[in-house]
Amino acid sequence: MHISPLRPFLLALPVATALASPALASSSDAWAEFKADVEAKCVAALPETLKNQTVFVDETGTEAYGVALIAGRSESEKARVTFACVYDKQAKTAQLTGPIGREFVRVITDKQRAAMEERRKKNGAADDDNGAE
Repeated sequence: MHISPLRPFLLALPVATALASPALASSSDAWAEFKADVEAKCVAALPETLKNQTVFVDETGTEAYGVALIAGRSESEKARVTFACVYDKQAKTAQLTGPIGREFVRVITDKQRAAMEERRKKNGAADDDNGAE
């Protein structure tokens, strides 16, 4: 009995196709919609409106959850704080942590990130993110 040298490839092809399907099915529009929903649900879950709010949404999250960080000045805490948000992809609901102080977590804007990158290039060394708000 002769076994074709292509047999292992032909047997692996359906598995590889099945594994690739979720990535192919996820368009950039679908990810943008996901990201917008995570941001909206997480911001709506905040216990107060934060001044100078910055929201960072992880592009894809985990298999089951979206993840976001929301930072801004809290009037109740009288300081800049960050909330971590976990978004259930199936239930489409969001839950927040309590406020996390700036000394532990800092979320920066795209403009601040670009300025840090320029400083890193200019200095040729790692930057400790001084000056980021």
